[in-house]
Amino acid sequence: MVLTLGMRHGFDLDHLATIDAISRTTKDSKMLSRLAGILFSLGHGLVVVFISLLVGSGLLRTVVPSWLDDFGQWVSIFFLLSFGFMTIWMLWSQRLNSSIPLGPKSFILNKITNKVSGSFSIIFIGALFALSFDTITQVTLFSISASVMSGWLLSGLLGVVFMLGMMASDGLNGFLVSALIRHADKSSQIIAYSLGLCIAGFNLLLGAWSLLDKL
Repeated sequence: MVLTLGMRHGFDLDHLATIDAISRTTKDSKMLSRLAGILFSLGHGLVVVFISLLVGSGLLRTVVPSWLDDFGQWVSIFFLLSFGFMTIWMLWSQRLNSSIPLGPKSFILNKITNKVSGSFSIIFIGALFALSFDTITQVTLFSISASVMSGWLLSGLLGVVFMLGMMASDGLNGFLVSALIRHADKSSQIIAYSLGLCIAGFNLLLGAWSLLDKL
């Protein structure tokens, strides 16, 4: 059941939108683009396992602080809008055949697309997404149940199972999007450009919807 919860969590819209955008942003690095979903869910899952161990051992209170929900939502909104605008900016630069100018945006892009720093950046983004009320509530519930039966060890094990479920669904999403983008790039620039716009639009729409909901 926990594995299924992890897989379902991996198909959340904010996960899909962010992974799609990361895969599009890192398309020049074939391996990094393919692994975007796995790296994102790895960072997400490591936080889940850590929380599971804390709850199972009794070191963490079972009451989730109210501010955490707002924090998690703002993190999601920030990255959705950032990747949406970043994707549009990249598409526009490519259309004009202009090189990417130096500045904050190019610095961020270089960090994300670099094979080493990019991997850790994606893991870090995934970890930030785990700091939400929804994720922590789910983890807390199955961790409490496990700790009652077998203590902190089972809680941690279930956290790992939850992470594997997420890695399966998020990893599949990242791989498929990466393959689709690379195929589109080879087939037609128009298709690739349209696909990029769809990914950017999805990010901006979801980010704007979440922002309006918060306001």
